[in-house]
Amino acid sequence: MIFLPTYGVGRVPPPPHLLSACTGVNERTFLAIKPDGVQRHLIGEIIRRFEKKGFKLVGMKLMQASEDLLKEHYIALRDCPFYSHLVEYMRSGPIVAMVWQGLDVVKTAYAMIGETNPADSRPGTIQGDFCIEVSK
Repeated sequence: MIFLPTYGVGRVPPPPHLLSACTGVNERTFLAIKPDGVQRHLIGEIIRRFEKKGFKLVGMKLMQASEDLLKEHYIALRDCPFYSHLVEYMRSGPIVAMVWQGLDVVKTAYAMIGETNPADSRPGTIQGDFCIEVSK
């Protein structure tokens, strides 16, 4: 898996001049390119897709996430059998942490990323085009 949307993050009250009269709201979401995406040199391609869609990159950091930070980030998954493997994998290399902003960016990001299982992801999605296996 290359990308992950954050749980519970997204809707930020927008200034009135940024609201659309037609649909949706201007919002922000956190996305990260996981260690295998960084290792496979996919950073530019993934950023390009979001920029081409019209979203604004408002924050980005290449970082080695600490175990404490990852445990806090994935707190909702702590009872899942893959939790410790996920934290270990995310510590295996640098990640690119990003905040994207735009009209309906949360919903659109899910559609652009695709299904977690690459077998279920459509071509043209990030998972469909780049995912090797469920965990990478």
